[in-house]
Amino acid sequence: MIVAILIRAYLKIRRLFHADPYAGRIKDLPFGLILKMGSSSTAAEATTVEFIRSNTTIPVPRVVASDRAFGRTYMIMQEVEGRDLQYMWPNLDVDQRAKVVDQLRSYVAQLRLLSPSLSRGHQAGAVCGLHYTPTRNSRIASARPTPPFPNEGAFNDFLISVAAPYMDETNLPGIRARMRDDHRICFTHGDLAPRNIMVKGDEVTAIIDWEEAGWYPEHWELVKAMWSTIKDPDWHEAVKLIIGGNYEAEWMLDRELSDHMVGAL
Repeated sequence: MIVAILIRAYLKIRRLFHADPYAGRIKDLPFGLILKMGSSSTAAEATTVEFIRSNTTIPVPRVVASDRAFGRTYMIMQEVEGRDLQYMWPNLDVDQRAKVVDQLRSYVAQLRLLSPSLSRGHQAGAVCGLHYTPTRNSRIASARPTPPFPNEGAFNDFLISVAAPYMDETNLPGIRARMRDDHRICFTHGDLAPRNIMVKGDEVTAIIDWEEAGWYPEHWELVKAMWSTIKDPDWHEAVKLIIGGNYEAEWMLDRELSDHMVGAL
């Protein structure tokens, strides 16, 4: 509560000296700090970032403070070095791209090795946020949180239900019948797009924006990365190398749903 009060006071002072409303979700603060504000998921993201920092070698922002009050959540982080990969990718040569891909492949592998036993209250096979919490997933529910699902079958049923208003319902049973309910459940970043990967030259300095992270079926990292990424064939191939495995069938099956839903929710 104290952190939230101080942040609100700071924002009010800023409004006095700036003509434009100070209402964005990400703001620069003095002393190399970054403020991220949200309606529900930002505090959960702070917990996730600390979880990743404690259990992997993945470079993530250092969280200075987080708080929840006044109907909003707040997270203050130290600024990370580098530029986002979306800006840098076109300027990297073949060797530099390969080095970035190798680092990211190592980091994704670490995520997939995390044990659900590290997550409090986790139920075996559940699709959920860290510590069996709701998730935020822009692919299936825009900004609305989705509840924990006890298993992949329930998660797949939900995917079908949110697609139903935008599709011929006679096609949905056939799609559902082709969806597997027995994938391994892995910890997943959930938005591994170039805009969320910070690099300095060919060194990955941080992976940011963990608000859609959670425990998902093993193919979901690829599905989300291909759904929300830049339209660059070279990056599409890089994503497949980074995540590994063969999830082409799952990706194409999900597209039968998601291609009808872009911008719908």
